[in-house]
Amino acid sequence: MVQVKQNCRKLWETIALYTALSSPISTCEYYEAKNGCQVNRRIELYLNKAELPKGWNGINRLVKVRRWGIRGEKPFEEVAFYALSKPINSAAIVAHAIQSHWSIENRLHWIKDVNLGEDDMTLTSPKEAAILAYLNNISYNVLKVNGLKPTKDTLARLSNKVKELYKLFYET
Repeated sequence: MVQVKQNCRKLWETIALYTALSSPISTCEYYEAKNGCQVNRRIELYLNKAELPKGWNGINRLVKVRRWGIRGEKPFEEVAFYALSKPINSAAIVAHAIQSHWSIENRLHWIKDVNLGEDDMTLTSPKEAAILAYLNNISYNVLKVNGLKPTKDTLARLSNKVKELYKLFYET
């Protein structure tokens, strides 16, 4: 399962249109109140019969997640899309997987989104996106192995400092 981010514009728009015009094979809705937030979630699971952009083959199911409620005393509403390679037929199973995904998102990907700017990139090719993700993962892990936190300050301190970067790779 992978979340489809809006920087993959064509894919995101194709899935948004497909889910707006199709009927889900399964739905699941639930409410959660914690940490000062009240969140309703509706998960809709779709068979993938959409004509997705080139390079996005192997997607078996499409998922639309609508979240709405109150965060910090302010109302919010948002929609997210996910793509699955497995032929899962239960929105409840997908809902559980998404919650697990967000646990990882909050611990790792948020760091990469904020500090490495992954969400702000507008790559159009799945291959380019994959290469960049690999490089970001390598960067994150090299910093971690060397006892450094991948913060903006650390990245700024190391950018364009080839000798310091070399030491991180070869002197651990």
